[in-house]
Amino acid sequence: MWKKYDVKLKMMGQFGASIPKTKEEIVAMLAHRAPTRPPEDATPLPELADQVAEEVGADEESLPGWATFKRNGAGLYYESRCVRGHLKDCAHQIAGMVGDIKNFRAKFVNRVYVETEVIPLGKAEPDGMEKRFIQVMTRQGPRSTFKFIDYLEKPELRFAVVILEDSVIERKHLEMALNYGAIHGLGAERSQGWGRYSWEVEEQAAK
Repeated sequence: MWKKYDVKLKMMGQFGASIPKTKEEIVAMLAHRAPTRPPEDATPLPELADQVAEEVGADEESLPGWATFKRNGAGLYYESRCVRGHLKDCAHQIAGMVGDIKNFRAKFVNRVYVETEVIPLGKAEPDGMEKRFIQVMTRQGPRSTFKFIDYLEKPELRFAVVILEDSVIERKHLEMALNYGAIHGLGAERSQGWGRYSWEVEEQAAK
């Protein structure tokens, strides 16, 4: 029913983090992403915010505007949902290049899944932090401030992808999406050329 592939993304340079490191910004991020009508058994927002704050190592010394990576006992990691979101964006961009597959993006999204939930980044701590001067719009008008982005130098992301075997979406479509994504970039600060990668896809042998 499913065909499984091992995927490796090798970053060509800096790979930027995107998760806020302050509790207040974590709450705002989660509230923005929350559905209008969450299910009855959904984790309460304060509890979920506490969980994310622990995963990113948020503390009282963390500065507003600071983005970092999640971490566990094995070190820094990336989440499957982030890679899946990246693949969705790539599928949208290449939809006009795939021939006669109608509603290509929707078919891609419903047939291609990132199976690896936690994707290790191979480091215990970021390689560095970039400080950027930015302009933001507030209720009082434009203001100048700083943002801080943790980053890794040339990490490799390895994960498994499964594709539904119904002869609609195939390996070549995944590879087309990755060809686009390799230039578009993954993670934060893509406009600065961060997150570009080379890629490899290998089919897993049937068990």
